[in-house]
Amino acid sequence: MSRCKKFGLVAFVEILLVSVLCLVAQASPSRTNEVRESRYEVFSHGMKVGQVKTICGPVVQDRKTAFRFASSTSIDVHFLFFSYRLEKKEEAMIGKEGTYNYRRTMQENDKAVLVAGKVETGAFRFVIDEGGSKRTLVIPRDTYDFTTMDCPEITMGPGEKERVLRILDLENLVIVTRKYNWVRDEDVDIKGRKIHCKVIDFEDLNKKGRRWVEGDDLGVLVLRQDGSGKGVTYSSRLASQVIRSGMGVW
Repeated sequence: MSRCKKFGLVAFVEILLVSVLCLVAQASPSRTNEVRESRYEVFSHGMKVGQVKTICGPVVQDRKTAFRFASSTSIDVHFLFFSYRLEKKEEAMIGKEGTYNYRRTMQENDKAVLVAGKVETGAFRFVIDEGGSKRTLVIPRDTYDFTTMDCPEITMGPGEKERVLRILDLENLVIVTRKYNWVRDEDVDIKGRKIHCKVIDFEDLNKKGRRWVEGDDLGVLVLRQDGSGKGVTYSSRLASQVIRSGMGVW
């Protein structure tokens, strides 16, 4: 595989992982004992290259409802001249004002990365440990509108077909200007169950794609995402989901 394709695949993985982490901070207090567990299959160029498992649901902290999110990702690609492996875990807390706590542990081939951040005193403050080399990053809260986990496009519809926002990309820890376009509403069949969802296109400097999303009291569910970035096309599809008690599944 060419050097270009190698870095394209890495970029594709980054795009995909962000895409399945979205939540919206509106929930019914009656469902704070439930979580949704979703499993996704990941494809690139017609080949299955990995899987993602996400768990999300509402919790009550300081008498306020927020969402807790956790995910685990496994990508394993072997070609004749190139191999790539990623094991990754993420956790986040999302409140009315957006994501305020975030943690990521990642093993990408031989590279280990730990990122921990939280919002305090008007800024998202991150500590980044890359193979034992630590640094800090401070991003003022007033420099971005939402993070990639907040899924602002879920409220779009025919009355608002386009939205341009400053997005804090938590995968790359940079702020990008992202354009969203509502395409249509559509029913998607997931193993015999019809789910009504929004179809939204998105694009920024590094990536573009299309998402099929729907929201309820347990957060936002991404049913499908297709897209491209740096020469690689990708697709993630919801394979299964279950609703269960929140006790003991985190």
